[in-house]
Amino acid sequence: MRILSISALFPPNVQGGAEISAYNLAQWLSSNGNEVAVLTTAISPEDEVFGVDEGGLRVWRIFMPRAYTAFDASKTAAWKKPAWHLQDIFDPRNKSIFEKIVDEFRPDFVSVHYIQGLGFNILTSIGKRNLPAAVTFHDLSLACIKMSMFVDGKECEGLCTSCALSAKVKMSYVRGVKRIGFISPSKAVLDKMLSLQPISQYPRAHIPNARRYPAPQTSYHQSDTFRFVYVGRLTDAKGVNVLLEALEPLVPDYDFTLKMVGTGPEAETLRERYAGQSWISFTGHVPADEVPEIMADSDLLFVPSIWLENSPGVVIQALGLSLPVMGSDKGGIPELVQHNENGILVPPGDVAAWRSATKSLLDDPARLRVLRENAKRGAAEFDPDRLAGRIFSFFEKIRALP
Repeated sequence: MRILSISALFPPNVQGGAEISAYNLAQWLSSNGNEVAVLTTAISPEDEVFGVDEGGLRVWRIFMPRAYTAFDASKTAAWKKPAWHLQDIFDPRNKSIFEKIVDEFRPDFVSVHYIQGLGFNILTSIGKRNLPAAVTFHDLSLACIKMSMFVDGKECEGLCTSCALSAKVKMSYVRGVKRIGFISPSKAVLDKMLSLQPISQYPRAHIPNARRYPAPQTSYHQSDTFRFVYVGRLTDAKGVNVLLEALEPLVPDYDFTLKMVGTGPEAETLRERYAGQSWISFTGHVPADEVPEIMADSDLLFVPSIWLENSPGVVIQALGLSLPVMGSDKGGIPELVQHNENGILVPPGDVAAWRSATKSLLDDPARLRVLRENAKRGAAEFDPDRLAGRIFSFFEKIRALP
């Protein structure tokens, strides 16, 4: 099969796990006898490539006609954003760029990951060409302009006027595609999308990302000091302030460290706030192949998100390394973490509950050892070859639709 993968973000330009998942799937499809092309965005005009072979994938990196690039969205002034989103939904150049690539590559199937940044109206071209397509819900962008239903430190109760209008247009584009289906890495996000958009009549599948993680060279060793770790963006949506507020009062009475791996909009503020405190350290950005080295010799991973996490790859990676997880009982996290088996589930945003849950483990080290022994038992469920095979079978199901 000739498969065109659409992802506005794609390695080596990485901001999160979804684009790595798109890359892993493309590589698996290619290595299993399919011809795979990728349409993604370029950081600058100088970075554009047109149908160039990159590791067996035929890649088009396009500098899209926008007020700013997808890479600059988080640091762009708010007044520029409405124009960007209008371009993303209506600009006819989105379709012409896509159609030139379709004419050259002639795909049998389109795998959509990140379409925001390349243009939702590409869907009309997919429909016009009667190409079968599968859309993977790495986020809520089919309904929400911000992709997250999370604004000003809290979840949105419903679609605002702008999102509601754009969602209606996006859904009209979906209806124009005769053969289309939806994949979600978590049931939680799939259910959320079903509540926001009328997609119940389309084929749907809950399949975790077929992501492959680097193996660590480091081995776990026992320590009298509890070694906690957080891996991810340093931002309010990830609940980092909730976590730190919960842990700080425990410092005088317990021997533990917390390593904060990652960067984000809260990074500088947090560094200044906790400067000189030996129990906490900030690594900044760490290359993906170094993250498992840190995780492998840690005792517990914290995932304190207060927004609707999809299927956090960091949780799957941790469990595969026998690293138990304390995570928010929200979104896709409880689909991966079984309370008191391979980890602990805590109400999101509840500082007192996070403090109490952490204290209970610090008071009972034997309990943490049991969680560690249980953590890896379900790892086979997330075997990337198995998951990619399920995704490909879903592609074939969509392709066979009349």
